[in-house]
Amino acid sequence: MDDRLVFRGLDDTNWSAVTSCGHMDAGDRLDAESRGRYIEKESANGLVLVVAHSRVDYRPLGFVELVPIETAARDVTGEGAMFLHCILVLEGGAGIGRALLGECERLAQASSRGLVVDGCHDVYGFMPASYFARQGFVVAESRGSRRLMYKNPAGAGKPGMPVPRYLEPSYRIDPPQGAPPGVVVVDVFHTPLCTGHRSPEFEVMRQAAARYGERVTVRSWDAGDPEIRRRYGIARAIFVNGAMRPNGDTIKIEEASRLLDTAFQRGTPIDPPSWDDSISRLF
Repeated sequence: MDDRLVFRGLDDTNWSAVTSCGHMDAGDRLDAESRGRYIEKESANGLVLVVAHSRVDYRPLGFVELVPIETAARDVTGEGAMFLHCILVLEGGAGIGRALLGECERLAQASSRGLVVDGCHDVYGFMPASYFARQGFVVAESRGSRRLMYKNPAGAGKPGMPVPRYLEPSYRIDPPQGAPPGVVVVDVFHTPLCTGHRSPEFEVMRQAAARYGERVTVRSWDAGDPEIRRRYGIARAIFVNGAMRPNGDTIKIEEASRLLDTAFQRGTPIDPPSWDDSISRLF
């Protein structure tokens, strides 16, 4: 263990740092409160949050979030492992991330489980696959810029134990009963990892659709629901009349409006819907 650090769970000293998730606007109270409620609820279902604090002044320097892979709100499947949702260094310099990962390995060892992570290849800054490869993780499967990787410090993955895999996406347009002819169907898939069960992307699409009235239906599909994961095999994506949004960044109202305009100009829904692994979303 790094002598500079003290490891703690979620509490009043780190609540703001953890629930703002590092890359969200710390002033967005609704997102932070939603994420806080998600963490507290899922803690009863096996979620483990570890926060690294400075031993000198106890300020939070980084955190990791782990869940059993069997209940992970992501488009992955596996057994006998803890899924590392994210590892985020807030400040403090070199060694904080490695110390947090070491604590993950200690917890996995104690519960006789392996570790699984969904890393990014050629994407700057967030969960870099190259870092996890240096720490001994092995690629089980690739999808676009994503790398599903595993490490078995406790022997999980021994003969008979399946390696982790991505779920196969299985999406079809299913307009709601009673929808008027020609309605544009927007389906927003999201995970509760960053903002809890509140989806900012759903809110943006709904705002953009308001000017069309009943001509647009916007629906939210939460990957925190295991039935949604089993049915669709998708954790995060936006489909507009079957066209998968060709962008992985957070959506703005201008882009949402353009997607709807394009759908009306095209007229006929795309069936079967498009799927592009190259923009498959990680978080």
